[in-house]
Amino acid sequence: MTMRLFCTLAVGLCALLWYPAFHYQGVLQVLGVSFLGMAVITTFLERSGPPVSSRK
Repeated sequence: MTMRLFCTLAVGLCALLWYPAFHYQGVLQVLGVSFLGMAVITTFLERSGPPVSSRK
């Protein structure tokens, strides 16, 4: 499982628990935004190509 998939599933879990666990909505919001940010960062990191080795 990639980090991006894990973050997407975690955001979905936070959305699922939003109404049943209304006492923890602030925590779920912080976790959801954090996981969304990590998913965006890992998307940009996965797009970048491998480092080019310099030959001497």
